[in-house]
Amino acid sequence: MILAIKYPIHQNTFEFHDWIPALKITKLRYVIIFSFSLLDSSLRQQTEQRSTEILTTWRVFAVKHHGEHVHCSLSNLTSQDDQEEGAQLPSKASAKAEQGPPLSAGFCEDHGQHQLFKCKSCDEWICHVCTVIEHPISTCNVISVKKALEETRNNINAEVEQFILEHNQTFDRIGVYDKELQTLEKEYKKKSLELEHVVEQYKQAEQSVAGELIKLKEAQEEGLSKLQDLKELQIRVSKLSRIQDTDDCSQAVSQCKESVQTWTQDILHMTSGQNMLIKSQMHNLVNFSMELMNWNTLKNLEFSQLQAITDSASESIMVSLITLTKPLIVIKKDNQAFCASVTLQVNNTAMVGELCPFIPSSSTTSIDFTDLMKKIPEAYVRGQKTYYRIEKHENEDLFTMVPMNDDSMPTDRLHLLIPMNTLIQAGVVWVPITKERFGHLTKRQEDPECAGGATAKYGYQLHASVDHLPPGESFIFKCNLYEDLISQPVVVFLRLAWRGKTQGDIIIELEDDSLRSKQFLKLCIRDSEYSYRGTSLLTISNFRSQGEMVTGGDYEKNDGTGGQPLFPDIPTTEKTSRPVTEGLLSGSFNRTKGAQFIIYTRSLPRALDFLSFGRVTAGMDVLKKAMLVSNIRDVIIEDCGAVL
Repeated sequence: MILAIKYPIHQNTFEFHDWIPALKITKLRYVIIFSFSLLDSSLRQQTEQRSTEILTTWRVFAVKHHGEHVHCSLSNLTSQDDQEEGAQLPSKASAKAEQGPPLSAGFCEDHGQHQLFKCKSCDEWICHVCTVIEHPISTCNVISVKKALEETRNNINAEVEQFILEHNQTFDRIGVYDKELQTLEKEYKKKSLELEHVVEQYKQAEQSVAGELIKLKEAQEEGLSKLQDLKELQIRVSKLSRIQDTDDCSQAVSQCKESVQTWTQDILHMTSGQNMLIKSQMHNLVNFSMELMNWNTLKNLEFSQLQAITDSASESIMVSLITLTKPLIVIKKDNQAFCASVTLQVNNTAMVGELCPFIPSSSTTSIDFTDLMKKIPEAYVRGQKTYYRIEKHENEDLFTMVPMNDDSMPTDRLHLLIPMNTLIQAGVVWVPITKERFGHLTKRQEDPECAGGATAKYGYQLHASVDHLPPGESFIFKCNLYEDLISQPVVVFLRLAWRGKTQGDIIIELEDDSLRSKQFLKLCIRDSEYSYRGTSLLTISNFRSQGEMVTGGDYEKNDGTGGQPLFPDIPTTEKTSRPVTEGLLSGSFNRTKGAQFIIYTRSLPRALDFLSFGRVTAGMDVLKKAMLVSNIRDVIIEDCGAVL
């Protein structure tokens, strides 16, 4: 709503009509237009003051000419000139009015206008007249309906978002509790099976004792029978009167003697201390378990007290077990069983030894590795440079190795210390390559061809990553991949296979600072979405001639037409050109195939290569055998990774 007042300087004339309040002002020299839309605070204060002055002046003139019966308001204060202009050309206000009613909270009962504002101070919906009279901006905080609606919407949205957040947090708690319950249910089922197994063994032992009692009674009856036979034989001997009957009597005595001796041996075996020990072993074990549990007493304890007692008892049992029996830890890998010794050292350290093939023996006490980890939950790993603390992963079947800030370990309680080499030999160590990809860290088999140069480096292999969590009972090695594991010089491997059989590894040493080297490493360990694993060798050039070479590395299409570079700024040439010699690793001249590689299998005298970035240090015999396969594309890079 706009109030237009034409304020004259000279010859003021006013004309009023009873049927329509109007103000006609002629000879205008100055025009003031007030807009009662939402203004900033300073302008609104000026507007309020000026409009009040003009309204007062208008009322004075109105009373002077028409007395007290004049009804005036800002809403019907309009000049006749404006009405005439409006008849010729519709104003913007009338155009807006034709479009529909304004955004309003209703109608003001006092002024009959749309409530286009809200007084936040008084918490009331008001019209534009109210902003001047009842709710002046100088004392009230007035905002437009649009802004009030926006604030209300924002407040409601914020409240709903808070509810959603609290709702999601509740669901998170449900998820955590659900996971805890599932874990507990899993443990209950496992312990239930173990208890069922123990109960079954106990029942078998009970049945064995019952069977032994039956055998003992039968042996008693048999003994009484044999005693009766001996008495009868004694009577028979006493009545012996003819020499002819001595042979028959001697034979009967021999048979009776043999029978009695057999019976006596059975009784001796039956009543031996060893047999009794075996029979009572399960009974003693159950008695020990029941005594250890002390169910009626322990069941009333608080959880923390019960936990402390069980931890203390478990530690004491493990210390005694390790000290008295010197057990072997058994680790199963690829359907093979390996074992490692465990000995109790100073400061309550249970030290695990190196792996070796496991040969079962009745005289050897063996403990499954995962069971040992549960029985001694506080465990550490000794690396080459630092120690790692073993923690449970969020996935209950996995462990995590976290670097320690110092090498201090507890001395007042039992803890397990495992050499990193033992875990890697066991094949249970995985390295996070990316957030969702993990590479398997394994022990590299000794290769006579690797003797010399980098022998110390050829200890482990980090295989190209996979898109899933490691298998259960694995250890996730948290480390800085390019600082803690992969060091200069960077060495990688390509494992070739054909005719469905693994043939061997090609070991390649890469140039230190080349972008092609970094790209090659990423594609070997799969530090991106792509990898060389599963790709074929593509072509052979200059076969059986100087400069013979083989091409590979099309990770995209695997047909020689793909292999986009991972780095768009790979240079057209490398810093240093190298003579073309056997084993030289080079890149592709085609920029759209920048991830493809070339390996020279024969030298080319007096020729230089400007894209080389590495060299084969071992496994050339494997590559040369691959060159003889009838179709080179049948040769697959079965696996790849980094040599550590």
